Amino acid sequence: MYFTVTVKILTDDGKGGVKKMTERYLVDAMSVTEAEARMTEDLSKGGTHDFEIVAAGVSRIVGVVEKSI
Repeated sequence: MYFTVTVKILTDDGKGGVKKMTERYLVDAMSVTEAEARMTEDLSKGGTHDFEIVAAGVSRIVGVVEKSI
């Protein structure tokens, strides 16, 4: 199943301030709990520390078609 996870991320705006960005991710998981855990792990590994998962739910996307080379 695919889940959409919405994350709010705090980033430096380059002018000494903080900018809040909202991003949506598509996660392949078996449950909402797993999707949230995988998203947390992925963001933490990427060096993003100031984030909050604000929503997660089942996506209506049924599959992803990848380009074969």
